[in-house]
Amino acid sequence: MNLVKTSFYTSIATAISFISGFIVTKVVAVQIGPAGMAYLGQFQNTASILTMLATGAISSGVVKYLAQYSSDPEKRQQIINTACLIVFCCSLLVSVLVMGASGYLSLAAFQTKDFWIVYFLFGLFTMTLSFNIIFAAILNGLNEIKRFTIINILSSVIGIGLTILFALYFGVKGVLISSTALSVLIFTMHIYALKDAGIHWRPNFKKWDFTVVKLLLGFTIMAMVSGFLVPAIQIFVRDKIIHDFTLQEAGFWQAVTRISDYYLGFITLVLGVYYMPKLSALQTKPELRSEIFKAYKIVMPVVSALALIIWLLRDLIIYILFSPSFEPMKPLFTYQLIGDVFKIGSWLLANLMVAKAMVKVYIITEFVFATTYVLFCFFLINRFGVIGATYGFCINYLLYWIVMFFIMKRKI
Repeated sequence: MNLVKTSFYTSIATAISFISGFIVTKVVAVQIGPAGMAYLGQFQNTASILTMLATGAISSGVVKYLAQYSSDPEKRQQIINTACLIVFCCSLLVSVLVMGASGYLSLAAFQTKDFWIVYFLFGLFTMTLSFNIIFAAILNGLNEIKRFTIINILSSVIGIGLTILFALYFGVKGVLISSTALSVLIFTMHIYALKDAGIHWRPNFKKWDFTVVKLLLGFTIMAMVSGFLVPAIQIFVRDKIIHDFTLQEAGFWQAVTRISDYYLGFITLVLGVYYMPKLSALQTKPELRSEIFKAYKIVMPVVSALALIIWLLRDLIIYILFSPSFEPMKPLFTYQLIGDVFKIGSWLLANLMVAKAMVKVYIITEFVFATTYVLFCFFLINRFGVIGATYGFCINYLLYWIVMFFIMKRKI
């Protein structure tokens, strides 16, 4: 399946996901305001780290190697079985730990133990959350794009209903719990989709393949680095804003980053479904160079146009997507959107590190630029206020893109 066809299928899913995200954001903005937005960000970041640990951070490796061994059914089954075994063991361990430490996690994220039930339920259903991620990776790696898309669409639609229902009845806690409840339904969908596609996923403990474990381990290290650093950075920056300013100011920053997540979701989903497996399968420099140039010619104009449109319509977006109480977030748009363009530009090159398992380079660059991001944000927040966080984001991704260009120049 080529980039155009992949874009068609994923654009449908992403459009519906965008609409559902819009509705969910509106519900959060109206029901619980800027402070609720900050709470949502705190939970999503900590949940992201815990889910990453529960999956063994192998999803990118599963996509890569299923795509790479697409013509070898026996090897593909070894990868699927070993991946499911890893996820089962990791998620069971994380589940027990999270349920036992739910009060402490609530205190760390929200400065109160009142949200312990949110983390307890998250721990209880950690296994369904984890298997959903690995099942999606299996469908992606096997190029089952239609099934992958249908599940994304259904999960978005059902997620709207659950979030609204839980928000109305349980407030902030309901919003935070809704994603956990949704995971159970998505798990059922994935089981049906895998069965319909003839994919055997049930883990067989007698068939551990340590060669495959070793292959996936390189991706575990890479994914754990980014999977931990990205949400950890956001937690650090958000805590900095809360400490120096207010919870509401942190909510404004969370809101503008959420807009970025929504509109960039189409780009990252399309490229994640098509681009990374494609780079994994290509072997020669001319082929890699051609594919990357093609992606730049298609993706960068789209991202730039979307960023410009959002900037021009930022007043309308705040009014429609949030509420009048979010008006103070308007100045945060400019450098956040410019940084988004730099981010995608760098990501088109950085993805090659994952596709070609460049573990050492990946880890070094992730740690270096995570550190510079925090330093830029802290320094600029001290100097300019909350808007300094967007300055730091923009500067950091510009530098990252420049460094990626010089690193990947020899590779392609």
